[in-house]
Amino acid sequence: MREKAIVKKSARFDIEHASAKEIALFSLLPFGLMTISNVVGSALNLYFSDVLGLGLVATGLILAVSKLWDAVNDPMMGLIVDRTRSKWGKCRPYILLMALPLMASFILLFSPVEFGDRFGTFTVNQIDMEATFATVGNGFHVVRTVSSAISKGNFIFAMIAYLLFYTFNTAVDIPYQGLPPLLFPDSKQRVRAISFSSILGSIGTILPSIVLFPIVYAFSDQRIGFFVGAIVFSIVGGLSLGVSFFGIKEKVVLKPKRVSYFATLKIIFAQNKNIRILMASVFFASITNLGAMFLIYFCKWNCYGIIDFPALEEWIFSTFHKRISMTEEGILYPLLSITSGISYMLSMAIVPRLLKRMSKKKLFIRQSLIFAAADVAVFLICRYVFPYNSPDLTLARIGLTIYALLRFFTNFPVGMSTVLLTAIFADTVDTIEMNSGERLEGATFSFKSLVNKLGVAGFNLIMMATVQSFGYDKLTALAKHKDALKDAGQILTREAVLENNTTLNAIFFMLTVLGAIGLILQAVPMFFYKFNEEENQLQITAFRDERDRQREAELKAAVRSTK
Repeated sequence: MREKAIVKKSARFDIEHASAKEIALFSLLPFGLMTISNVVGSALNLYFSDVLGLGLVATGLILAVSKLWDAVNDPMMGLIVDRTRSKWGKCRPYILLMALPLMASFILLFSPVEFGDRFGTFTVNQIDMEATFATVGNGFHVVRTVSSAISKGNFIFAMIAYLLFYTFNTAVDIPYQGLPPLLFPDSKQRVRAISFSSILGSIGTILPSIVLFPIVYAFSDQRIGFFVGAIVFSIVGGLSLGVSFFGIKEKVVLKPKRVSYFATLKIIFAQNKNIRILMASVFFASITNLGAMFLIYFCKWNCYGIIDFPALEEWIFSTFHKRISMTEEGILYPLLSITSGISYMLSMAIVPRLLKRMSKKKLFIRQSLIFAAADVAVFLICRYVFPYNSPDLTLARIGLTIYALLRFFTNFPVGMSTVLLTAIFADTVDTIEMNSGERLEGATFSFKSLVNKLGVAGFNLIMMATVQSFGYDKLTALAKHKDALKDAGQILTREAVLENNTTLNAIFFMLTVLGAIGLILQAVPMFFYKFNEEENQLQITAFRDERDRQREAELKAAVRSTK
């Protein structure tokens, strides 16, 4: 009976080849996760800092503190996955079991709360970089400033909601990252599957950019708008996870075995130098992706007044008799996100073709360095040659257009790095199994996720504190003035925003040059990565063939013993 069951399952899922249907259904996983995570990545910082009034430093602090929990949560989830053996497999069960908690915590994250000063307030003491630089040559000294009052209630709520969300997000993300080598045992098929799934997943990054802010601005109260948007995208993401769960099946089946935490650490890190190198690359890769976080701030402030949206609103009303609220972040952010999303998908699609000409390592290093130079070029061109922040609107519009076009190309390394790092880590899981006999997808990818999150938390806090120190509080005050003018039927002038040019430059620097720094740093460790892909694949194939022969012999012996 056991032999028949194995044959039946194998007939549906081909071990050596992955069907288009399998890859498509697996791809719904990153689509669902990226849909939810992109709402968090693109809108949560703005929601916390501007809508809840926490400011950039307190918002960055929430992210940083949450990573202390991740230091426990990620490896713990990895060990749980590696010790799981069920009829659904090793990683797959958590995709279904954690989907509803993930959806609920995501909605909670954008709940329309406002505690005000009910539980008191606090302030953040920080450096005023602009005032500090002004003291150069005149008795240089550090100038400090105090932030506006921050609601303790809002801060505590945001912290708790954020911790809950990332706990359940980890419970889905770690199993998802461990699935590729279990679903696609062949290395070439795996790269194809990862590439295609990443492309479909990237649509999940574009969708919120297009839909979220129209939902938000459809409501007079932005808190309600964000809350409704969270409900919509939680349903989209949750349904994607559920459909994917029922359409995929793990092909690599292992016997139940418990490996201690310290034994796992020894196997992964002490016995594998390449893992340590890859973790360093992942840590610095977190800087590369942080720049996108500032795109929403760039659209809201740096691009303010370049396009006359109030006049456009009046034209639409006079022509179609319909009043539509149009803002820089509501219109420009989706447009710029779409172009970057398309480049993200294209970059992922070309990875398999490029890997026919060079190794994963060589491609990773080359694309990192090439696009680092491109990021710096974008900053110089759009800041000094065709300055987007010029008082001359014609020149500013030319600069913004050039930035939008160049941004399409400078987003290529984000998609390529994602595919390459995932594929390289999957290869390493195979090598670990061959050398130690242990299959440690959960632990390996959990440590990868943890290192990335620690990088994001640390660098994010530094970058947000830096922008805050260059006077973001002035822009926050300007936003309140803008709302007051709007209520009085007036419009905030572009000149009033350009008076905060130092803050605007800091935001644009983070959006461009920060990515170049991350690309260079992520490439450096890979120069020390030693791995022969062709030789390793031959060894893995021979190892699996021998393992399968042993399992077949054990199966036949078990059948004979029952007769």
